[in-house]
Amino acid sequence: REQTAGSGKALTLELGGKSPYIVFDDADIASAIEGLVDAIWFNQGQVCCAGSRLLVHEPVADVFYAKLRARMNKLRLGDPLDKSIDVGALVDPVQLQSVTRMVADHPGGERFVADVDVPQDGCFYPPTLITGLHPADTLMEEEIFGPVLVSTTFRTPAEAVELANNSRYGLAATVWSENVN
Repeated sequence: REQTAGSGKALTLELGGKSPYIVFDDADIASAIEGLVDAIWFNQGQVCCAGSRLLVHEPVADVFYAKLRARMNKLRLGDPLDKSIDVGALVDPVQLQSVTRMVADHPGGERFVADVDVPQDGCFYPPTLITGLHPADTLMEEEIFGPVLVSTTFRTPAEAVELANNSRYGLAATVWSENVN
């Protein structure tokens, strides 16, 4: 920032993120899932406000996860300039290695990897969902910057707020509920 100050050059800062995506039991599940697809996989999770930390209300968690897994299996990977593609490649081989290592090195949670065709050429990582994580797990706290969605459940609205705020990042949040209050 100091090097560009006063130069008239445009500057964009990448500030990191681990944005919570909160789904309550009264949410329109189908709409919440479509919103989530855009929030985490539209840019392969490579945006600072990606909805990469899913918090699901316990009463609907099993149904939500089942429907999300089914939707993940329909995602299409490939050239992001092709309008029929849902998930493009990661920015470079170093990032692909970083995402692969972060997920492989983490022992906890239940992993679901979408059953999709992954192009052999390029830096593609399959859409991945990891559920059953503890809020203090590394994958819940650190930015993965890839197509990996991590999740835990909550019991009460107060717990959802506490979990959502349990981050050093504070760029964005999404709440799905039919109850405005």
